[in-house]
Amino acid sequence: MLCRKPSLDQNHPAPRFRPSGRAGFNIVEVVVGMAIFSFTIVGLLSLTFQVRASSEEAVYNNTSLTLAQAYLEQMRSSDFSTLQAAATDPTGTVGLDLISSAGNTLTDTGGGVLANGDWASETIMLDEDEAGNPRQPLTFTFRPVLTDLNTATAGQADGVEIVLFYQTTYNFGSVRTQNGSLRTVRSNVATF
Repeated sequence: MLCRKPSLDQNHPAPRFRPSGRAGFNIVEVVVGMAIFSFTIVGLLSLTFQVRASSEEAVYNNTSLTLAQAYLEQMRSSDFSTLQAAATDPTGTVGLDLISSAGNTLTDTGGGVLANGDWASETIMLDEDEAGNPRQPLTFTFRPVLTDLNTATAGQADGVEIVLFYQTTYNFGSVRTQNGSLRTVRSNVATF
């Protein structure tokens, strides 16, 4: 097999390779590209942190709503005569006998019997660290207000209106407070 050397003939010069465009980037293009990439990364990180913060705050809000619903259901499932007695008791001595999330009988903020219109409070720990120590406290304060509908409607209705006012306080970078209320009616008529 014979190898041909490129011709040095002026009529047929050896082919030259010419780049179709320029080779590489200049410094301005590199700096602009890095700036665009940096802004994109910063925007994505910011969005990620905002989504995480919203998710964590939703955990606090859902926990407080779940606690409020649990206390409201405890009162709804109480004996009707006890609820009616608590609603009509002007001295505040008829207790509601609510059980905390830790399984203890709740007292009012002064340590006495939790009665109609009294405030009660408990602290829930939402997480724990690697060593098992509790962290991320949520303070849940609530006040049940009972109204005897028989008295309020001059005998037209036989039931007890239960309104649960609650306030949740937690530290999420700064101390935040959420207020809410739930309402239901417990009737003397048996429902199945």
